[in-house]
Amino acid sequence: MKKERFVSLRVKISLGIILVCVLIGLVAILSVRKIATDIIDREYEDKAEQITEAVAHILDPNDVKEITDTVLAVYNSVDEIVPSSEWGSDAWNEYMSHYEGIEDLEVFQKIRDELRVYQDIFGVNCIYIMNEKPEITNAIYIVDGAYDDDACPPGVVDAYEDGYWPRGGDSIIPASITNEEQYGWLVSAGYPVILDGEVISHVCLDISMNDIKAKEQNYVFYATLAMIGLTILMVAGAILIMNKTLIKQIRMLSDTAQNYCSENNEVLHHSFEALQINSRDEIEQLLSSMKQMESDMNTNITALMDTKTVLKETEEEANTMRSLAVRDALTGVRNKTAYDAEVKKIEEEMTEGFTAFGLAMVDLNFLKRTNDTYGHEKGNVAIKKLCMLVCNVFKHSPVFRIGGDEFVVILRNNDYDQVDALVEEFNAHLATYQNDNSLEPWEQISAAIGIARFDQNTDTNVEDVFKRADQAMYDRKVAMKAERKD
Repeated sequence: MKKERFVSLRVKISLGIILVCVLIGLVAILSVRKIATDIIDREYEDKAEQITEAVAHILDPNDVKEITDTVLAVYNSVDEIVPSSEWGSDAWNEYMSHYEGIEDLEVFQKIRDELRVYQDIFGVNCIYIMNEKPEITNAIYIVDGAYDDDACPPGVVDAYEDGYWPRGGDSIIPASITNEEQYGWLVSAGYPVILDGEVISHVCLDISMNDIKAKEQNYVFYATLAMIGLTILMVAGAILIMNKTLIKQIRMLSDTAQNYCSENNEVLHHSFEALQINSRDEIEQLLSSMKQMESDMNTNITALMDTKTVLKETEEEANTMRSLAVRDALTGVRNKTAYDAEVKKIEEEMTEGFTAFGLAMVDLNFLKRTNDTYGHEKGNVAIKKLCMLVCNVFKHSPVFRIGGDEFVVILRNNDYDQVDALVEEFNAHLATYQNDNSLEPWEQISAAIGIARFDQNTDTNVEDVFKRADQAMYDRKVAMKAERKD
């Protein structure tokens, strides 16, 4: 009978501990790397998308359309397009000569200066505006905010992969991370500039991730060395374990290591910290080393979360910029951009049967005379006084300043039901101002108001209601002039 080879318990335990320690080390290294990569990549992608969206909403779409049309007019007149891959060649220089003078245009310099301001605010190197040419999968530079020689002049054409550039009214270019030999690690994103429902061009940006990726690799390298060292220490201690009663404790550690990645990678881990082993021997020391390793990992994860906090502040700044984009600087009420967005929302509700709304048009009288006689500052006082009156009377409705001296109120609910009484209250306040000799002349404001309710028999959209309210306001203005002559 063949005698089976004897393997000592010491060897078995030692081999088992070595395997467990290696598993723990691998799981820990992979976990740290995944956490670092996920947090950094997601936060940089969010930052890129938030910045492009904020800048696209802040820029004047009319300015963007003007410079886009100017560049595309030259582009469409050129017989042969030379891509940026031939940068510096005679053919490329000849092609770019057609765009001379565009960078001297006032609108180009205005947009470029704005882009540079936002680059400085958000701490990025490159924000630029591009327009798609889908027939040849090319994109053409309109304005590049980069400084000095890094900027691409208007007219430079870059090729892109088919399908990269989305189309449609919501043609957002989602953030993507690339690693190219020429530029290294970059996160790129784009957001459309829209005028009257049409995509004019895209605000794009590139954020270099070379520094943060280098730090990430450096961190992972040193964390790996530390974990290898801890693993060696754990193996050395585990070789001394001879008592088979330790197997249960070893299995406990093994199970904890195997389930380590089942937790949410964005929170701190405390699996080893929760374990209690009071064996007063090397296995207790092993657990202590694991707890130290977990503590070190948590420290590094906390540092990464601090980075997330900084990026969150950038998001709050972007939200502030978006809020400013829909507010009128003089009066503080919502502006024409906000009104257009509200109209779109109402028309979507109309498709679901909502029709109980109306518009009130308010126009300040004699603003030009006030400006000419007393100065524009007094004219602004008159505008703000009228705005305050409109807001106080129609206190349950949104008020929008859509022109220099024009306001529109969207009537709903109680204000919609009581609009006739509110108009009388509005006119009564104006009469009080007119008869109050204690007020300055520019405070004795006069204004015309016109209202219109949605009529499903005649109106098909909000614009129809707007036109009737505007006509009613105009008729009121004519009547007021006739009363003054009498």
